[in-house]
Amino acid sequence: MAVLEKIQFLSNSLSLNLVNTEENRRGKRHDLLVTEQQAAYWLEVMFSEQVILTEQFAQRIHFTQESVTALRELRGLLRKGFQDIADGLQVDELWIHALESYTNKAPFTFVFKENKLLPTPCGAFVDSLLSLVAYDALELMANGKLATLHRCSNPKCLWMYMDATGKRKWCSMKICGNRMKVARHKDRS
Repeated sequence: MAVLEKIQFLSNSLSLNLVNTEENRRGKRHDLLVTEQQAAYWLEVMFSEQVILTEQFAQRIHFTQESVTALRELRGLLRKGFQDIADGLQVDELWIHALESYTNKAPFTFVFKENKLLPTPCGAFVDSLLSLVAYDALELMANGKLATLHRCSNPKCLWMYMDATGKRKWCSMKICGNRMKVARHKDRS
């Protein structure tokens, strides 16, 4: 059984948090979403940080290996599009259509909660989750927030973040910022 490793919470975006479930460890890509337990843990972190709410799921929350695979496939699609956007490339229409196809598998109804409309997908659990993730990415795009998407300045880091100020350089000061500062200090010494 895989160890449940701490999920780093870097954003209020469901789609960006999904993309950031891959990391670089000692020069190798490390996946935090391999097992059903790891996927359930990631989702639990998203609930605890209120990125999504349990009210958004009409179906029982249950991961299978097939649903984990589907989640990882969507993550790969999102990573490709987000990296292109962070690199200043034009958004690919096929990428948008692919995300729309995820939302079509579990269309939305809306619930009024705390003075907001809460999208609630109709469908099986995995389709609902994938629909919410795709919806989040499309919503970021529609609101212009993807224009603030950046890659971490640590060339070994896989994580991305959003920053409208243009001042931030690292995915997290505690993680990459400190590592890079220590490395620079060693180089100068």
